[in-house]
Amino acid sequence: IMKEFKCSSLGLKDRWKHIARTDDLLLDTVALHLREVHEMKELSPEMLTKIRNAFTAPTAKDAAAAADLVLREYNCDQDPACTWRYIAQTEDLIVEGAAAHAREKHGVGKFTREMEEKVKKHVHPHKEKKNAA
Repeated sequence: IMKEFKCSSLGLKDRWKHIARTDDLLLDTVALHLREVHEMKELSPEMLTKIRNAFTAPTAKDAAAAADLVLREYNCDQDPACTWRYIAQTEDLIVEGAAAHAREKHGVGKFTREMEEKVKKHVHPHKEKKNAA
């Protein structure tokens, strides 16, 4: 069941919204957006609950458009020992996630256009693991 989140549901003056296939994927995407755009560095358990409670069903048209999105994946290449990876529905979200990770974990001050392009070149389809029966 698709779920949607709108920044305006938290009283933010932002028209951003996102639709995802699972609550967890939507929460991850919303948390990244709030951190990067609204500078909410830490989300308390109360805020996470407030965010989840703001999830709604998207319009049929929006849900249909989101259903065609394929999960994409990026594995960090800043440091050979880094095992961080990010899975999202769009390349833009992956670039945002990679930029946040590079700043927080690798001390990258400015995530340049060249760095964005490098991330985009290394994004690949995510292969969901099937549970063994």
